[in-house]
Amino acid sequence: MKLKGFLAIAYKDLQIEFRNRYTITTTILFTLISTTIVNFSIPTNLIETQIYSGMLWIVIFFASMTGMVRSFVSEEEKGTVLLLKLISNPYSVFFGKFLFNLLISLLVNITTILMFLVFFDKVRILYFHLFVLTLFVCGIGIAGCSTIIGAIVAKANVKGALFPILSLPILIPLLMVGIEATQYSIIGKDAEMVLQNNLVIIAYVGLLITLSSLLFEFVWKE
Repeated sequence: MKLKGFLAIAYKDLQIEFRNRYTITTTILFTLISTTIVNFSIPTNLIETQIYSGMLWIVIFFASMTGMVRSFVSEEEKGTVLLLKLISNPYSVFFGKFLFNLLISLLVNITTILMFLVFFDKVRILYFHLFVLTLFVCGIGIAGCSTIIGAIVAKANVKGALFPILSLPILIPLLMVGIEATQYSIIGKDAEMVLQNNLVIIAYVGLLITLSSLLFEFVWKE
């Protein structure tokens, strides 16, 4: 029943999203605009690996913050929070919202990669499979963080401002390791180190999601 419950919540959010396309449109447009501005600001021949990976993660972070803030905010605006509390248990709600955020996070990462490959075509990613793996596991972490933070700030008056401010301290360890793994993947340096970095990210993400799911029950009942 719990499995069906969180899948039903994720399916509900996807149906609503495909009906109004707010989150998808916002994240794609933000990624496109940000990448275009970066492309016009810095000549391609001056892009180094550190700058490339840093800009990539800046776009991913803020695009994710722009789109995922709607996860619980829409429930508050439509007044469906009470109904959701009555028909679902906290764990179903958390993992349903987490699955929805994960799909949005993967969309952001895929869109960002495609934009950077188009605009910065002179940069060669030597370990492309490790590059994709890093973005995938980091995307899971961003989705987990966004789910619990989204629930916390849903009732605040300044949701858009609080969301990235509260998310950044939690995501700093993940972003630091992710940026290093991304740099090594691009230049083709030390594949073993990249894999170790990804194991660190996976461990951190597992701890983050576990603690978030336990904390969510108290946040959700308030």
